[in-house]
Amino acid sequence: MRNTSLTIVCLPQGTPTDQVAARAATRVAATSLTSLGGAGHFLAATRLRRGRLLQPWKGTAAGGPVRFLDLDAMRVAAHRAFWYRWRVWNWVVAGTRPAQPYWTFLDRHRADPLRYPIVKAQQHYLAQPRIAAMLTYNALPSRSTFLPTGHVEALQAGATSYAHYGWLCAVPGQRLIGLNGTHLVAAGDRYATHLAYLSQANERIAALHSRDILVALCTR
Repeated sequence: MRNTSLTIVCLPQGTPTDQVAARAATRVAATSLTSLGGAGHFLAATRLRRGRLLQPWKGTAAGGPVRFLDLDAMRVAAHRAFWYRWRVWNWVVAGTRPAQPYWTFLDRHRADPLRYPIVKAQQHYLAQPRIAAMLTYNALPSRSTFLPTGHVEALQAGATSYAHYGWLCAVPGQRLIGLNGTHLVAAGDRYATHLAYLSQANERIAALHSRDILVALCTR
C-alpha cells in the first residue's frame, strides 16, 4: 500500500487485552497519522497465552506484552539478513564509484528549483553507476535479495555497520509513540538522522517493563 508506514505504539502494563487495539489507535489519532490496522510485525516468544497477543498468526503478532514478544530473535534475524544483503550488494556494485544519496540532489533542487528541476535531480541520481547497478540487479527475476537504493549511505558504511543498522531497524518501525505519547520519527532522509531516530526509539523500547505492551500498526 502506497504512502504507508509502520508505527510502533507503546502502552502501559495493565491495559486490558480487549482494549489494546483501540487504545493504540487512539494514540495514533492524536498525531497526524491514521491507523489502517494491526501489522504482523513481531515474532511471538511463546505459543501459549495467545489470548494476550494481538492478531497472532503463524508465530507472529501485531502486538502484546514485551515478555511475549521475541524482540531478540527479530534483531538477530535482521542483523543476519542485512549482513547477507551487504555481501550481495558488494558483489553487484564492484568496480563502481561511491554514490551520492538522493537527498543531495534533492537539496540542490530545493536550493534552486528553476535552474535545477526535480526531474533533472532524479535523472542525475539514477544515472550514477552504482545506483544503476543496484537497479539492474533488482530487475532480475532470480535475484536472491532486494537492494534498496535508499540504503546506499548505510551500505557504503561497510558490512559490520550495515548489519548493525539491520539490528537497529528490526523493532522500532518508521515511527514510535512512547509510553508518554511522544511521537518519534526520523527528521529527514539522511542516514545520520535516521540513526538518531533509531537510537532514541531503541532506548525507549529497552526501557519498557516486560509487562508493558508494544503494538504495530500500519499507518498513513
